[in-house]
Amino acid sequence: MRLVFLIDPPESLNPKKDSSVALMRAAARDSNEVFILEKSGVVLESGKLSLLARRAAVSEDDSQWLSAAAAEKLPSEFFGAVLLRLDPPLDSAFLHASLALDFSDAPVFNSPRGLRDLNEKLSILRFPELIPPTMSSANPEAIVEFHRAHGGAVLKPLDGMGGRGIYISPENDRNLRGMLDLLGKDGREMLMAQKYVPEARVGDKRVFVIGGRPAKWMLARIPREDDHRGNLAAGGRGEARPLGEAERQIAEAVAPLLDQSGIVFAGLDVLGDKLAEINVTCPTGLREVRDQTGDDLAADILKAVRQRAEKAPKR
Repeated sequence: MRLVFLIDPPESLNPKKDSSVALMRAAARDSNEVFILEKSGVVLESGKLSLLARRAAVSEDDSQWLSAAAAEKLPSEFFGAVLLRLDPPLDSAFLHASLALDFSDAPVFNSPRGLRDLNEKLSILRFPELIPPTMSSANPEAIVEFHRAHGGAVLKPLDGMGGRGIYISPENDRNLRGMLDLLGKDGREMLMAQKYVPEARVGDKRVFVIGGRPAKWMLARIPREDDHRGNLAAGGRGEARPLGEAERQIAEAVAPLLDQSGIVFAGLDVLGDKLAEINVTCPTGLREVRDQTGDDLAADILKAVRQRAEKAPKR
């Protein structure tokens, strides 16, 4: 199968941790033809989508993991599937690339429309019974009222990743309004406020949903001593663990929405027994699970991609 990966610049990827690299390696091990392209390689002309893609040789050697040929302009139907693996934020460049990919004659995973519809922060509000008290607004006074009602709050931008821009604001925090001005850009952008979950002190759990089903492993993400964030990008440590019953129930509740939205691979963030985020844009954690357990979740994702690509209707 010919697979093309729409990725951030390859030199920005860390082969020791990046799940996009894990997916490309799994594709190569399974004798798929691997191609790569960046956002600038998406070409939409007269309703037909072409991709300026480079044929890639992918190695297991972290020091020299990728060799890519010169770009070729190839029609989207040349490929069996497009794997959309761009890091957030879902900014205008991401948005426009995703809209162009709606014209693809090859199926795209995760679905561009699904990525646009399921904001990683706001989508949890579809499951109020699973989440801690949560609200979102651009109105500072509404957030201050929520903060007061819950004795403090965790504040998050809606388009962040890797734990960036997430702050714990305790009760009687005299910095609260200043943080709201900064994060909300003086009331121009919506923020999320969540009641603090005490179990966050020991980290969260990344629960993988693949092809509409929870994986058997989850990744506990444990913060550093000097940080409240367990995100791997923020220096947290990942520890693979068997999926717990509470986490399974959350994943099974969310999975139908993901499947209906064309999301083949998602990472749910769970604090204690509460759903905190639904990561669909470019979830990570695959390398840590494989290194610690020997199970290759990337291969499971590619199996799900193949199954759905074979059933996908032709444009």
